[in-house]
Amino acid sequence: MARGEQILRHWNLLKILQTRGVGMSLAELARHLGGSDRTIQRDLKLLTQVGFPIEHDDNEFGKRFWRLPHRFVDTSPLFLGMTEAISLHLAERLLTPLAGTNLAAGLESILKKIRSLLPAQALDYFAELDETVYVRRMGVTDYQEHANTIETLTDAARSEKTIDVRYRGLWRASEYTTRFDTYGIVYYDGDLFAIGRSHRADAVRMFKVTRIAEAATTGDRFERPADFNLENQFRSSFGIFQSRGEPIEIRVKFTGAAATLVEERIWHESQQTTWQPVEQTLFEPPGDESDTLIAKYRLSGVIEFKRWIKGFGDQAEILHPADLRREMREELLAAAELHG
Repeated sequence: MARGEQILRHWNLLKILQTRGVGMSLAELARHLGGSDRTIQRDLKLLTQVGFPIEHDDNEFGKRFWRLPHRFVDTSPLFLGMTEAISLHLAERLLTPLAGTNLAAGLESILKKIRSLLPAQALDYFAELDETVYVRRMGVTDYQEHANTIETLTDAARSEKTIDVRYRGLWRASEYTTRFDTYGIVYYDGDLFAIGRSHRADAVRMFKVTRIAEAATTGDRFERPADFNLENQFRSSFGIFQSRGEPIEIRVKFTGAAATLVEERIWHESQQTTWQPVEQTLFEPPGDESDTLIAKYRLSGVIEFKRWIKGFGDQAEILHPADLRREMREELLAAAELHG
């Protein structure tokens, strides 16, 4: 049996023992997990050896019932089940980019409690799940050097205090200073953004945290608008760019592998997809499945959407609206010219 299958079976075994405080027999465990009594017995022995506090009781007929000790199912203010503890241990890998910042401090505190509950040997054993579920990231930002900035931003948003910001724009020469009322922080695709009112622009703006060269709290306070909602700021945008204006309907035709890739995920909450019927030709009957997908979106910002479409090459074609189709054509022709 593959090592990964064995670890996952052990995981499920602990989950069952956690939920059945009265205990379960080998036969019951084997029925739930789909293995033999002998296999489950070996599993229980191994989990006990690596440090999991699995106990058993015998009834008057000598039948044995296995369970986790009662101290794991008590009324403490913060109850962490065994499998919850292991899940959080693995979640640490997902938030690695935020390590060293106040945003990750809470998780680090919880993990310390977990490690005090579980033997190190047991945690090492389940660390082998990395060979079964692997978290892969590209273009990761290390936020440790921005920890002070992140703390200033979160404190300012919570206490509604205005801060002074020195910001480096996308173009290196475009550095400027402004006062900023932080409404909140957005975590998108591995990057952190602060959103709020820029006094310089007298409007809601968004600053990428890694481009904030300096942030300092002032003595001034602000009042966050009662109708401001972080989620609504991005409802009609395709990515992190804020949506402005009324959303328009966009239709795109995807073919080949792109059609399958697009249908497999919900790329935007407004996405609607329809497979185009296969047309019958004069000489050939229609096939069983179409390879053409029509996708509809309602967006008011298209900068990131166009970048996304370009990534599919000749397998994506904007059908509507005409002006967006024309924009895409001009940008693709410019790119072709650049490459000779």
